[in-house]
Amino acid sequence: MSFLRFLREKIRDMSLQDIVLSEAEAWLMAPFQIVPGFTGILLRYPIYKILFHRLGGLPIIQQGVTLVHTRRLSVGKHFGVNTGTYINCLGGVSIGDYVLIGNNVTISSGKHTLEGAEPPIFARPSVPEPITIEDDVWIGANAVIMPGITLAKGTVVAANAVVTRSTEPYMVVAGVPAQPRRSRIAPSPADG
Repeated sequence: MSFLRFLREKIRDMSLQDIVLSEAEAWLMAPFQIVPGFTGILLRYPIYKILFHRLGGLPIIQQGVTLVHTRRLSVGKHFGVNTGTYINCLGGVSIGDYVLIGNNVTISSGKHTLEGAEPPIFARPSVPEPITIEDDVWIGANAVIMPGITLAKGTVVAANAVVTRSTEPYMVVAGVPAQPRRSRIAPSPADG
């Protein structure tokens, strides 16, 4: 498949509104993504307020965070994201209150189908699958959150984990693929 044919098909799959909104998002955010410190956080806030579907408070989003399809991103209060993180909200991403995301995390709510040899994977449309991150979640550095996942309230995702299944409340998960390691809630003495 030639590149021009591929480009025509990709554009045909997108609505004019999607193209315009994606371009506006990129141009609005680009100049401010490199501004460091609290100054950058304050400069980015009004842009996020306009672009996000919902924003519950002042997010602490460090420089160098890449956010795509932000009109499908809902964020609660007390939200922090460290440098180098990539969040693709194609299928929608909903983030609760008191959520902390480490550096270089990947969260993507879109995927490509694998079945069949044609068309090449590069030419396939993205399939949206929403991601939900509930309250009081901490995602460690370099973790990957796959499409369609729910991180239940109180989940802790260890550094470098790849989360391929939804979690139970207050579980610590680690590994590739991520597996439950322990609960954050200590058993009561009555449980024996």
